[in-house]
Amino acid sequence: MYPQMSPTAMFHSTDDAASETLRVIGLPEAGTTTSSITYSNWAHVREWINEVLDDSWCVSSGCVGVGEATAHALWYLKHKGNSDSPLQIKVYVQSPTDADGVLDMAASRRATRRCLANFITSTDAPIQLIWTRGELDEFGEYSVRYADGGRCIIVAAGQTVVEIWNDGDSLTAETFEDCARKLLEHTIRRDGLPMTVPIIKRGPFLSMTAGNQDEHPSKLLVHNVDGRFSLYFELDKPIAAANATTEGFAYIFDKYIQEVTADSVTVELKMLTRSVMGSHVVKAHFADSDTMVSRSQTVEIEVVE
Repeated sequence: MYPQMSPTAMFHSTDDAASETLRVIGLPEAGTTTSSITYSNWAHVREWINEVLDDSWCVSSGCVGVGEATAHALWYLKHKGNSDSPLQIKVYVQSPTDADGVLDMAASRRATRRCLANFITSTDAPIQLIWTRGELDEFGEYSVRYADGGRCIIVAAGQTVVEIWNDGDSLTAETFEDCARKLLEHTIRRDGLPMTVPIIKRGPFLSMTAGNQDEHPSKLLVHNVDGRFSLYFELDKPIAAANATTEGFAYIFDKYIQEVTADSVTVELKMLTRSVMGSHVVKAHFADSDTMVSRSQTVEIEVVE
């Protein structure tokens, strides 16, 4: 079995190092591809897996997460009569934005190449012994696979990197490739439509019912009473995941609640405090429900007695 990268591990490499890694296995240089391919619907595998494969498949477990300028999905697919999870899917979507909050396409593509390079260098063995150029170029700008014919393929295009892996080679090579092609064909977008990050229409607020004069406050006061508070945001469209990260250990993100109506999308981020008085920075992150491109907003929280 090949060592696998942690679903939440995000390694860091320079653009030059990533280019050198991709060059070793014959992948195109940066800026030499003109593909308009993007991906969508990876956040909702549970809803369509039977339609795309068949009713003998199900999702045994999985999650969608989001952080600073990136979102990820991890799915374990199980086949009827097989106690293991024969297919694992990892999806990473890169979303660096400019100063105005607009998706930076050039930076996204560089981040995608670095993410792909991190997958390739996540083992200790020489790259050429593990990886070779793949045969699924119709599904992305880059395609790689295990050099020895093992059941693992990775494709990348635009902001997205997708890895599909057969744990333990429990599927035949033909079945594995058929499943991979069906999954990729269902999620691929070849229309070249622009990707847009979620728009934060209002917030954060400590309550959606209070009279909020400032639609985008940069600082909020929290009274340290029971160690809990919520941040509320109004967005322009549904999300696949939300998260909050902090500088230091003053706060802990608990969970998010999304309420979607015909007129609005409201997201509540539930937070816990550690009784640390003073001002602290919180970054809220939201991943689009369809494409998983993400948006972040920073707010200063001051805890007072």
